[in-house]
Amino acid sequence: MAMATKAKIKFPQHEPEVRLSKSGYKFKISDNIWKISPNEYINMSALPASVDYEVISGMVLTLARMAEEVSPSHVKNCSYYFIHYFLETPHYTGGYVNGVDILNLRASLSREDEYKLGTIRALFRNWLDWGYPGLHRDLEALLNSLTLRGNVKGKAVLSSCPYAGPFTVTEQQILLNWAANAFATDLLTLREYAWFYLCYGTARRLSQLSSLRIKDLKVEIREGKKEYSIDIPRAKKRGEEGGFRKSFRNIVITEDLFMILTNLAETVKKDALRNISGLNVDDLVELPILVKKGWYLHINNATSLRIMLSEKPQELHLTRYSAGQISRDISRKCDAISERTGEYIHFTPSRCRRTRATNLVRHGISGVQLAFLLDHEDTQNINVYTAYTPELALRIFAKMNEAMSFLALKFEGRLIAKESEAIRGDDPSSRVHKKGFEHVGNCGGSPACQSGIKTCVVCIRFQPLLHAPWAELLGELINELEERHKQGASELVLQSYDLAVAHTAAIIRACDKHQSERRDNSL
Repeated sequence: MAMATKAKIKFPQHEPEVRLSKSGYKFKISDNIWKISPNEYINMSALPASVDYEVISGMVLTLARMAEEVSPSHVKNCSYYFIHYFLETPHYTGGYVNGVDILNLRASLSREDEYKLGTIRALFRNWLDWGYPGLHRDLEALLNSLTLRGNVKGKAVLSSCPYAGPFTVTEQQILLNWAANAFATDLLTLREYAWFYLCYGTARRLSQLSSLRIKDLKVEIREGKKEYSIDIPRAKKRGEEGGFRKSFRNIVITEDLFMILTNLAETVKKDALRNISGLNVDDLVELPILVKKGWYLHINNATSLRIMLSEKPQELHLTRYSAGQISRDISRKCDAISERTGEYIHFTPSRCRRTRATNLVRHGISGVQLAFLLDHEDTQNINVYTAYTPELALRIFAKMNEAMSFLALKFEGRLIAKESEAIRGDDPSSRVHKKGFEHVGNCGGSPACQSGIKTCVVCIRFQPLLHAPWAELLGELINELEERHKQGASELVLQSYDLAVAHTAAIIRACDKHQSERRDNSL
C-alpha cells in the first residue's frame, strides 16, 4: 500500500534519486528499504495509506538528505519515531502536519518517552530549514518553545535539539577547528571554507550571503588599527518590489573572514579577466563574491557584463539551490564530533543563525537589540532562533564519553616516540612545551605559529610525544579552569577550556592504548 502511494510522488528534478549516505552506502529514495550503514536500515514499507502524499514527499527528501549528512543511527531513530509514534497513531489527522497534532502527541507521551518527540523535532527542524513540503510553517515557533526531557538520566542537553538546534560553545570550537584543518588539508575548497565561515561569522540568511559582491568588503583605519567589515544586503521586505541589493547593514568581521573572502574574490576576478575582454576596476568590484559556476560562459565582453548586471542583477549570483548544495557538501565532509551526542556535528546555516542568537542572549542581549543584530524588522519572530537554557551541568569527561574514542583514534596516527620522528624534528622551534618548559610534542605546521599549548593540542598539525607528562598537563588545565571559576569567570570563558581538556584526555587514551598494544606484542 505504501509503495503505491509513494510511486505517485514526483520528486523535483534537482533532487537526485541515488544518494550516498554518510557511511558511504548508496541507496535510492524511491526504494522502500534504504541501507545507510552496515547495521542501519530505513524502512518505509509500513507507511499508512492515509498519509498525505506531500508529507511523504517531504519526509523522504528530508530523511534522504539527513542520511547524507548525519549519523545513520540518528536518521533511523528519526524515521522510526515519526512513522510509528506519529503517522501510525490517531495524533496524525491527515494533510500537512500542524501544531495541534504535535501537542496531542506530546500529551500522550510519558515523561520517560518525551525524548522521542525530541527526535521527531530534530527531523522537523531540518524539514522546515530545507523547505520541503508537508509541514505547516507555524510549527517552527512551537518546536522551539517545547521543553523536553532527555532519554538518559544525568546526561541532560540543552532544551534545543543537539542535532538541529544551536551549537554549544564546545561544538563551536570543534567546528571552527575542524574547518580550518579541513581547508589546510584541501578537504574543503576555498569556496566551501568561505561559505562555512560566512554562515558562522555573520549568521545571515542564505539569500543575503549569496547576494554579496566584491565591493561590499570594507577595510578602514580606526585609532591606528585596521577594522574589517562587510556591507550585507538586507533581505527583501514583504511586498517590496525591486529590493535586490537596495539596502544594507554593515557588520564588523574578523580579519580571518575578511582574508578568506578577499582570496575568493581574487579567484573570481582572475576568471573574469581570463574570459571577458575590456574589463576595468569598476567592473570587477561589481562581480558577486559567490558566483554561479560557469557564470562567464555567455558573456562576450565588458559591455554585455554591464548590461547583464543592470538588467538582471541577480543572474550571476549563487542560486538558493546551489547555496544549499554547498552547505550539504560541507556537512557531508564534516567529521567533527559533538560532545553532546558522540556523533558527527550536523552543519547547517540555520544552526549558525540559532547559535548566533543564543550567544547574544548569553551576553544579555534581547528584544529590539537582538532583532537588529539578526537583521529582523521587528521582534515577533525572534523566538524562532532563541532556544537558550543553562549549558550542560556535567563537566567534560561526563559528556564526552563516546566522543573521546573518536578523538583518541585521530591522535593514534600522529603520536611520535621521539623528536626525530616529527615532521619538523630537526627544527628546535617546532617544540611545544607545557608549564615548566617541558617538551610534550612538536608542531608540524608553520614556524610562524606561536599559539600556545591550549591551541596546539587541538590542532591537526600537532604531533604529541608518546612519553610526555600528559597527566600533568591535564591536571594543570583543570586547575587553571577551577582557578578561573573561583575568580568569577563567565561560563563562556570556562567552556573555552573544554576542547583543550578533551583533546589532552584523548592523547592520554591514545598513548595508553599504544603502550598497551606494545606490551601485548612483546609477550
